[in-house]
Amino acid sequence: MQAVILCGGEGVRLRPLTENIPKPLVRILGVSALERCLRALSDAGFTEASLCTFYKSEMIEKSFGEEFLGMKIRCCREEYPLGTAGCVRKAFGGEDLLILSGDGVTGFDYRKIADFHAKNSADITIVTARVEDPREYGLVTERNGRVTGFIEKPGYDKCITDLANTGCYVISGEIIKEIPEGEKLDFAKDIFPAILERGGRIFAYKETGYWFDIGDIPSLLECQRELLGNGNFVPEGFDMNGLSISSSVLEEGATLGKGSRAVSSLIMKNSRISSGADLSEAVIGESCTVGEGLIMMKNSVIGDGCVVGKNVTVAEGVRIAGGTRIQDNAYVRTDINRRKKEEFGFDDGGIITGISSPHEAMKCGSAIATALGLKNITVCGSGGYAEALSLGARSAGADADIIDGGSLGEGIYVSRKTETGYILFISDEKIRLIDSYRYELSRSDERKIASAYNRFEFTPAKTGRERRREAEREEYIKSLKELIGDGEDGMIPAAEIRTDSEREREIFGKIFGDVSGGMIFTEAPDGMSVSAIENGESVPYEKLLILCAKACGERGIKITVPHWAPALCDRYAVTSREPSHERRVSEFTFDPMYLIALAAGYLKKHGKSLSEAAGEIPEIIYRRQVIEADRKSIPKLLGSAFTGARAGEEISIESEGAKAYIRPQRSGKAVRLYIEALSTEAAASITEEMRRRLGMGG
Repeated sequence: MQAVILCGGEGVRLRPLTENIPKPLVRILGVSALERCLRALSDAGFTEASLCTFYKSEMIEKSFGEEFLGMKIRCCREEYPLGTAGCVRKAFGGEDLLILSGDGVTGFDYRKIADFHAKNSADITIVTARVEDPREYGLVTERNGRVTGFIEKPGYDKCITDLANTGCYVISGEIIKEIPEGEKLDFAKDIFPAILERGGRIFAYKETGYWFDIGDIPSLLECQRELLGNGNFVPEGFDMNGLSISSSVLEEGATLGKGSRAVSSLIMKNSRISSGADLSEAVIGESCTVGEGLIMMKNSVIGDGCVVGKNVTVAEGVRIAGGTRIQDNAYVRTDINRRKKEEFGFDDGGIITGISSPHEAMKCGSAIATALGLKNITVCGSGGYAEALSLGARSAGADADIIDGGSLGEGIYVSRKTETGYILFISDEKIRLIDSYRYELSRSDERKIASAYNRFEFTPAKTGRERRREAEREEYIKSLKELIGDGEDGMIPAAEIRTDSEREREIFGKIFGDVSGGMIFTEAPDGMSVSAIENGESVPYEKLLILCAKACGERGIKITVPHWAPALCDRYAVTSREPSHERRVSEFTFDPMYLIALAAGYLKKHGKSLSEAAGEIPEIIYRRQVIEADRKSIPKLLGSAFTGARAGEEISIESEGAKAYIRPQRSGKAVRLYIEALSTEAAASITEEMRRRLGMGG
């Protein structure tokens, strides 16, 4: 059996530790993750190992040469990223394969895993482990040891199991032969689902030994802490007198001055720390010189070769790039990044975080177009950010459809008509990336974009065109008027809107005229939903959705609504629900102007007021609520309470007279509940039930 170790990782989330070395060479207790893999293979009787390399390949090749511990070492360098399956295909030598991740730290017995594979006559064996936070892993669903499905790095709402794919596989050589050579393919996303679909024999080997994916600084320190137990790892003969050290590592040549304290921290080779230091879950890179009185808070990092003055404090989570000089008495509250690569990510509602300048916005536009392989994108907004995003996307070869100062609804309309699929919506210097067919991006797309942004690498392409979409804006307004009707078969209802969007007020005026009173629509701060009031009676957003479902049902229009949309929508129209990437969510579910026009058309057709039409809808209590919770409690809940669910199904809980749809927030610190109940008491009861399940008591 051939052993293949995947060693192409750059380790962006481990910076600044990986500024000068690839991720597999990061050390844990003085030994690199890759060396640990090779030692484990030698112990299991393997005589040869192939290393698939990409980032800083030459460093890995020089570290181990052609032989290590009696094993023959063969390096297979990728010229460009081929994915997990593509690079293994390149290294394939004709035998069955044991495949390992070069940045994992494990206590696996690889001989037992190989024997399990042979005993079950498996096509593929996936080594799995149970994890506390499933969100950061590819997940495996299984029944009696046979794999039934895959969920790749989901959001919390898709964590229906806590059984993680460790990235360790045994795969039949016959399966590897089927993989096309030279193509970028991934085992978990491309190969395994296809084999499962055709009835292949895929088994899950449930490993109970330790397993750590050292993907970021907290994970690295957790791995170190678990391997140390209650001890420390310090140079031979190191003098511990006058020091308070627990669960910490001092590598060869490192020193720590008298009166210092280090808890779950790492001081790397040849760094000299003066007296009075206080390190709490912190990392200091190689060859640093640090003055007395240093304070480092949780998950802070100082890169290689830094010179730090006296009485310096480094705040929680701050990263200081290698080679930086810090003056005396400094309080470092934000990252110091020599490579100018700022933190970047996504919040709820597609909001992009970490963009604070037009230059960063340009990088963002380029990263989006590159990561998603876009030929065109809709840019909706005005100002420097909109221009920079457009320039970035065009520099990566995508055409940009520009809607200057446009509303979200105009962006959706243009994007769907031109089939760009994605909208960059800019409002008050807040940037949102929206999937115009489903609103929210998949988590895998978010990760691709973040990776492209952090690297800021893209294939040079012919600069894309910029096209102004003024004609389509008028078409959008015309389409809204058509939803209401031309007024010949009834009066257009009197209405006004309350919104922060000047453009939406302008559009509203063109549809309803300059009339105050009647229905008063109030747009929510997220710009996605509205509520209404008429004659002192309030009509919630959910009832407006139901009213639109009625209108669509009468028109014979099939609709697709979010998974949390009111169940009554299904009574009045032929309805599909998220999540399906093949379905286009109906516009009225996230374009407030479309919703208002569709509802107004229904009222006009039936000659009813909004309060009359809403009164005909069965009385249901609708409530939206956010419950804050500990990060660990949410995946634990979803992993235990919904193990019978399948990927793509809605996540919900029910009690007598109430149902709550659950959507964890991107931060992982809270869950959002969409509650339908027959009474306020039932709504309160299911809220308390959710709090109880999250371990928050009554």
